[in-house]
Amino acid sequence: MNQLPPPAANRLSRRDFLKITAVSAAAVAASYLLGRPSFGGPAAAYPAAYQESRLLMGTLVNLTVMAENESQSAAAVAATFAEMERVIGLLDYRPAAAPLARLNREGWLADAPPELLEVVATAVAYGQLTGGALDISVKPLLDHLRAGGALAAFDRTLVDYRQIELSEQTIRLARPGMALTLDGLGKGFVVDKATAALRANGFTNILVEAGGDLVGHGRRPDGSAWQIGIAHPRSAAVIARLPITNQAAATSGDYQHYFSADFRAHHIIDPRAGQSPPELASVTVTAPSALDADALSTALMVLGLEEGLALANRLPHVSALMVTKSLDLYKTADMT
Repeated sequence: MNQLPPPAANRLSRRDFLKITAVSAAAVAASYLLGRPSFGGPAAAYPAAYQESRLLMGTLVNLTVMAENESQSAAAVAATFAEMERVIGLLDYRPAAAPLARLNREGWLADAPPELLEVVATAVAYGQLTGGALDISVKPLLDHLRAGGALAAFDRTLVDYRQIELSEQTIRLARPGMALTLDGLGKGFVVDKATAALRANGFTNILVEAGGDLVGHGRRPDGSAWQIGIAHPRSAAVIARLPITNQAAATSGDYQHYFSADFRAHHIIDPRAGQSPPELASVTVTAPSALDADALSTALMVLGLEEGLALANRLPHVSALMVTKSLDLYKTADMT
């Protein structure tokens, strides 16, 4: 069985981490409940806000722009949704003709779109950073477990981010039977691309929210920082609130898709152990981009409290709030 090295052997320096991060995100908007996202704050509060929502990626995606010209706002939002759908098509493994589906089916992709290359390269870097706590080659293991297969009967060598080979336009999976899923960080990238599209249209105060991944640009109309609420993992309450300026945020939690009444079995799987991580109920991460926040919230759930906090405390421009299964709260040193 192929064993991944311990996390200490794969830690990157601050300089290496800065190479991973895409500094394209700005502020996260107020009145959003991370983990159990709701919508309606800014658009209801400010007459100049234009809001539109659509169902994408299996969740409700909400776009808000602050502008006086409603027709201009509507056109920009429509174009942004079109851009999101384009990017989703590049990152989804489900449609048979999609690039990622072809890669999984054939083991290599010679004409990989730049967006797919960027996300896969970022994922491989996070695999190294976290010692395999985030590993996009986990798809064969997930498929095996969902089909009711025994963990002992699974070929562990199929899950190894180090066997993903990248060149200028090519992605190759070194072992037959390997397959990738970007579900652990792709949504964040889509949110970042939507943010970039709105900013390219000249909007300076915007929000993009998709199922708990948020990115904004600018501030509240009164100039104050935005506020986000962190969902209580076991109720409809808010367990914490965070002021956010020029950042993205994402939450991963055991309550989002769980398979046992005690929340021990849920949709997040430790790629190294083949089972759900046992310690944390939720992790919220703020970071320069939604791609970073999405990847790290998933990885820190897997790493657990002590190792996850230590990693987040080392990373520049990253903060984390963790909730244990006993509902104790822990946060990085820089989080107020």
